[in-house]
Amino acid sequence: MKKSRKDIFRKAVADNLSDKGQESSELGDFVSDMRRSRSENEQDASPLPEEAAKSEGKNDLPQQKEEKETGRIMESRLKRLTAGPSQPAAFADDDEPPRWRRYAVFGVVGLLVLSLMYWAFFSPGSRPTIYLSNTAIEETTAKNLATTNLSFPRNKTVYLLFSSGGRLGQEKLITRLTEVYSDSSNMMKEETMAQIEGSVKSNWRYFTTQFQKENFDHAGRFRIHVLAPNGEVLASQEFRVQ
Repeated sequence: MKKSRKDIFRKAVADNLSDKGQESSELGDFVSDMRRSRSENEQDASPLPEEAAKSEGKNDLPQQKEEKETGRIMESRLKRLTAGPSQPAAFADDDEPPRWRRYAVFGVVGLLVLSLMYWAFFSPGSRPTIYLSNTAIEETTAKNLATTNLSFPRNKTVYLLFSSGGRLGQEKLITRLTEVYSDSSNMMKEETMAQIEGSVKSNWRYFTTQFQKENFDHAGRFRIHVLAPNGEVLASQEFRVQ
């Protein structure tokens, strides 16, 4: 009788399951034998209570050392985290800059403030200055004029611009023209030739005036002084007439 393909497939599956069951049985027996053998070896090799205690004590030493070492590491890290200004940068508060950096910033700011104050009060451009010329002077052109070794021709009007370097801070100013000469004993004298008193506003930065040519009909050495109402000399300028 010829077997169908279905019967052949069923027989193959049954044979395969039978072989796997046998292998599983043999594997289970092998595992049971191994467990039994291991149990017997552990019983034979088990130490006495005293030896077990000693062994346990020996085994605890590395663990205790490890715990102590871990404790020291944690304590050291805690100290670094709670340290004061001397703490390392790695553990410092990121929101607060180092103290030396703050001091450096304060130092730079202080130097800048001092520099600004110096240039505001002591720089040549901010000092009260008298500018002279034989022509009318404007504030925009005054700083182009020389202020040393001045010399003007005779019979020419001398124009003056006084710049305070800031606000005048006065309600009245006095402009005085003097001639400097030596007397018979070769002593230097300064004689007033003309004086102009004018009202000004304290918030003005400069004022202008002039001395007529009649004051310069001869050669000589002259000075112009700008004075406050209390007689304080705010600025002086010397020149010659030739």
